[in-house]
Amino acid sequence: MVDIICLGEALIDMFSTKVGVPLEEVPGFVPVPGGAPMNVAIGLARLAVNSGLISKVGNDPFGKLLLNTLSQNRVDISQVKIDRYSRTTLAFISIRKDGERDFCFYRNPGADTMLNVEEISGEYIKKAKIFHYGSISMISEPSYSATLKSVDYAKKYKLIVSYDPNLRLSLWGSEKQAKDRIIEGLPNSDIVKVNTEELEFIAGISDLKEGTKALLRYGPKVVVVTRGKEGSFINNGKNFAGVEGYKVHAIDTTGCGDGFTAGMLAKFLEKIKQGDSPFNLGSEEMKDILRFANATGAITATKRGVIPSLPTQEDIRIFLSGYSKGN
Repeated sequence: MVDIICLGEALIDMFSTKVGVPLEEVPGFVPVPGGAPMNVAIGLARLAVNSGLISKVGNDPFGKLLLNTLSQNRVDISQVKIDRYSRTTLAFISIRKDGERDFCFYRNPGADTMLNVEEISGEYIKKAKIFHYGSISMISEPSYSATLKSVDYAKKYKLIVSYDPNLRLSLWGSEKQAKDRIIEGLPNSDIVKVNTEELEFIAGISDLKEGTKALLRYGPKVVVVTRGKEGSFINNGKNFAGVEGYKVHAIDTTGCGDGFTAGMLAKFLEKIKQGDSPFNLGSEEMKDILRFANATGAITATKRGVIPSLPTQEDIRIFLSGYSKGN
């Protein structure tokens, strides 16, 4: 049985073969499976969580690569549809010298945007404990309506709903459309994970405590902010906590937020299975969750490509053991 369902884009990241050059000067690209919801689903599976993905891929070699990658990583693909008419989305990525990224998306339309309401199974969603999605599938129809229908099912069947706004302004028609649609997802979500840029974009506030309080007013029960190498912050309206990040040699920061999200959701699932409410945790309990999620994200940055970098429970245990010894 699937415990956590992720919904959204499965695509191919086309990574530059040369680091430190702009996209227009890249000599070649290497295809690597990706997409935030897919990364999270695989990240969860690596952490021994039964995960599934609701998505759509093209009937092309890239779509087959995505399906094979998901299967090889033990993610349930029974709800990944194949579109005969649209191609699998490609995201061309150049890694700058500082490890950050430049993106250029090819989707006109991408198969992931063609997921429709009729392809959403309420019975499949009903059996899970957590439903996770992002804002990219809310950009255009029919995936916009399919996403809302899935969230409706998740709320109906009392799943915990996790939401990652995952701001990619270049994909939206306008900044206003992006903000309006992203905010639309807040009231129906229980857990919201943002980075500092997204926090300021949505709330208009950069201060962590005040910004997360502003997001909590929309309706979610927990807001988590990732801060890159600076660490992370969490606020559940009763308690708040922040922890510092782990120092690693960053090779590629692509997908660190997805790794963090997988670690965070895995720990929330533990609380649920123990019979604890994930919304009434004290500061120390929340710090433990952040430390684990920070470690998941940090390890993800130490290799090139997201999926090959996503850690197992044992990887994280060894990593944290090294830090506890002062390494």
